[in-house]
Amino acid sequence: MEKLISVLKKAKNISAWKINVTETESCELFYVDKRLETNRATDVVDYLVTIYVDKGEERGTSSFTYYSYMDEKEIQNKLDEAVYASKFTFNKFFDIPGKEGVEISKPKTNLKNRPFNNIIKDVEKAIFRADKFKDGYLSATEIFLYKITNRIVNSKGVNLKSIKYQGNIETIPSWKKKDDEVELYNMITFSSFDSKDIAKQVKEALLLAKARAKAKHLKAKKLPENLDIIIQDEEVEQLFSSFAFDLSYGSKFLHRNHFEVGDNLQGEEVEGSKINLKMVSMCEAAMNSSPVDEDGVVLKDVDLIQEGKAINMFGSYKFGYYLGIDKPSGNLPVIVVKEGEESIEEMKKTPYIRCVKFSGMQLDLDSGFIGGEVRLGFYFDGEKEIPVTGFSISGDLNLIKGKMVFSKETVGRPNYFGPKFILLKDMHIV
Repeated sequence: MEKLISVLKKAKNISAWKINVTETESCELFYVDKRLETNRATDVVDYLVTIYVDKGEERGTSSFTYYSYMDEKEIQNKLDEAVYASKFTFNKFFDIPGKEGVEISKPKTNLKNRPFNNIIKDVEKAIFRADKFKDGYLSATEIFLYKITNRIVNSKGVNLKSIKYQGNIETIPSWKKKDDEVELYNMITFSSFDSKDIAKQVKEALLLAKARAKAKHLKAKKLPENLDIIIQDEEVEQLFSSFAFDLSYGSKFLHRNHFEVGDNLQGEEVEGSKINLKMVSMCEAAMNSSPVDEDGVVLKDVDLIQEGKAINMFGSYKFGYYLGIDKPSGNLPVIVVKEGEESIEEMKKTPYIRCVKFSGMQLDLDSGFIGGEVRLGFYFDGEKEIPVTGFSISGDLNLIKGKMVFSKETVGRPNYFGPKFILLKDMHIV
């Protein structure tokens, strides 16, 4: 990389530069049924160079990929192309981060304690320990363990390195249904290895495939009025993300925000759970935690929403600079939400539909629409849960956001930690 930095320092036609270096070491296993088909290890280094070109009070940017085999002439050619491209991107001037004398956090994970080729064998055992059903099985399984080292160097003295560890398990749980077979897709992510938790999630995925095989088409006309809807996991994260990113510097600068600091996001009177949400850099349950963002900002946690009221904003160094923020927070990667006071069992006071698999939930703060087609749900009739499919839900977020009830149960996802379930009132079922 010394050749690259040397060429960048000598360049007279750029005002600043940044290099993002990403080294990804992986251990990967691929199975058909329980038969190992491929065993692979990789070690790949990627270099992304961003250059900044100034003209008066404007700044343009462009990026190119650097390869270690390049000589100085090849680097210069790439640089010249990027300078030319930057002239089509001029916007209001913004600065880039400078060097900070701050120690960055280290990840808390047991994936760094042993070689990956030993850990991945234990992951394999945990997965197939749960694959014990007569009519259900994993038709395909892929396991990935990653060590990702990020280094950020820029022309203002930033030179930071951070490391994170990640695990991904992709499975196709299948269930036999007479002469037919039902398949689902399931992803498990983790930043620390927990054998019991992985086995539990694999078992749950297989049981969902069983439920999908037995699911009956829902007849909305025969349902009770004002039936509660429960969403979970991915859709819960999506809902909280919409509130969080409405309070980002970028949304504010681009006039796309619906809320301002000081606003009550859930309305003046909240009948359900109040949102307490913060953006954080490091969370053991969230795989995409990082102490530094892609611009080289050393990240500090930000309390964003307290008791349903917006109290702060967050976002990139660029948009923070545009808004005149003294010390922009940087792009914090993880949303953390305080759990509620009701368990999923306590929510079973009245009939509901728990939506487990969507074709894709839509959420639009402009119109207030929230809803989508549900591929698999569970109708609780007051006594038992019945698997159902073939229906859609819709509602007005402006009317229901003050009545939402958050669960005691929590879930960790790549960019989220918080309530696993949310009960929504006044939704429509078709």
